[in-house]
Amino acid sequence: MNGEHEQKSFASGVMALTLSVIAVKVIGLVYKIPMLKILGPEGMGYFNAAYELYALFFVLSTAGLPVAVSILISEHAARGRVRQVNKIHKVSLAVFTCLGIVGSLTMGLGSSAFAEAVESPMARLCILAISPSVLFVCISGSMRGFFQGMQDMRPTAVSQVVEAFGKLFLGLVFALVAVRKGCAVHVCAAYGVIGVTAGSLLSMLYLLVTKSMTRLSCTQHGGLVYYEETGTICKKLISLAIPVTLSSSLSGLSRVIDMSMILRRLQTIGYGSSVAAAVYGCYSTLAVPVYSIPSSLIAGVSVSLVPSLTSAVEKGDGERASELVNSSFKMCLFLSLPCAFGLAVFSEPLLSLMFAGEGDAVRMAAPLLSGLAFSVCSSCLLGVTNAVLQAYHKETLPIYAMLVGTALKTVSAYFLIGHEGIGVYGAVISTLICNTAAVAINLHYIDTRVRVKTDILKLSMPPLLASFL
Repeated sequence: MNGEHEQKSFASGVMALTLSVIAVKVIGLVYKIPMLKILGPEGMGYFNAAYELYALFFVLSTAGLPVAVSILISEHAARGRVRQVNKIHKVSLAVFTCLGIVGSLTMGLGSSAFAEAVESPMARLCILAISPSVLFVCISGSMRGFFQGMQDMRPTAVSQVVEAFGKLFLGLVFALVAVRKGCAVHVCAAYGVIGVTAGSLLSMLYLLVTKSMTRLSCTQHGGLVYYEETGTICKKLISLAIPVTLSSSLSGLSRVIDMSMILRRLQTIGYGSSVAAAVYGCYSTLAVPVYSIPSSLIAGVSVSLVPSLTSAVEKGDGERASELVNSSFKMCLFLSLPCAFGLAVFSEPLLSLMFAGEGDAVRMAAPLLSGLAFSVCSSCLLGVTNAVLQAYHKETLPIYAMLVGTALKTVSAYFLIGHEGIGVYGAVISTLICNTAAVAINLHYIDTRVRVKTDILKLSMPPLLASFL
């Protein structure tokens, strides 16, 4: 009965997060369509330059600690250690708040230097406007780690939707106000970025209120006495968080590589700075968001898998752990393969439907999206394989996989984007090279280090055949 309950908990967590991601992606597309009309490709280039830097700071600040918190809390919750669960939450909240303050100050005070570093000095105001979001998402990350460790994915799901709605309404309102005031394009983009900051603030407030109303929810796991000092908890959090953060940072770094390489290398083959920004705007605003939808949906599987698999490993239930791993791979493949085929074949009609009236931008982005579709499956598998290794306390291994993938991406992007016959399509090819190499290495580690037997080829045949037909 306990295994059946855990299976239902895992499935319901995946469902809640998947539905929230669908809602967030729909809201995001609804947001980007009018925002593109308001700011144009050049303005969206400045907007996305700031957002990609924010995404890197976001990963550095929050990628590892929420996972570490969820792992530690799920371990102790499985043994009924209520006092320890509450202690971990308090310590993690303090650590997250300190990291958020440092991250926001670094991004805000260094906005000019960061803008110059990515060859987009007009993006300085956008970077400054988004810098407070780092603090807000850090505090939200602590809350989400707690709820995820308790295998309750609903607060995380709802908070993501709240954040997206805040960005949608407030971002568009601020951008319209700037346009009507006759502000320059880069200033209007900065006004639009303020919506991202406002959305992250609303999400944080929702999670704080929810936690204050559910502080006793963990008593359902029993009351066994177990207590560790703050220093011990911090050491465990750091030992888990640093490898996960490094691995995720390399993923975020690959996006910054795209931004830097496209903007820099296109100029070396004759593109003007504004034209390069417009090309990058089409790539990052139209092609990449649609390409990332399947991997975002799969994120629900990864987030739910970590605490569930950690609990099974902690209890010594090898059969249950193997079942969870294979179920996760199956979910990943059954979603990602049809999506990959669909995006490859129907890229232009999909973008035309989503970005009606932006004919030139759609025609530029459609072949880029078709090329990115070949990376969908490996992108989705990357997140799930990382989660498996993290749950088995092999969190350092994905770092090696991503180091190899990122190195291959950097070298290939440099040469391919700088080739006159390839140009921006070099970013598409380098993404495929990076993801494929990292997934192959992770699967090797799962087979040899974790010793969980999986047959990716066998699992992929039914959805692959259906997708092909």
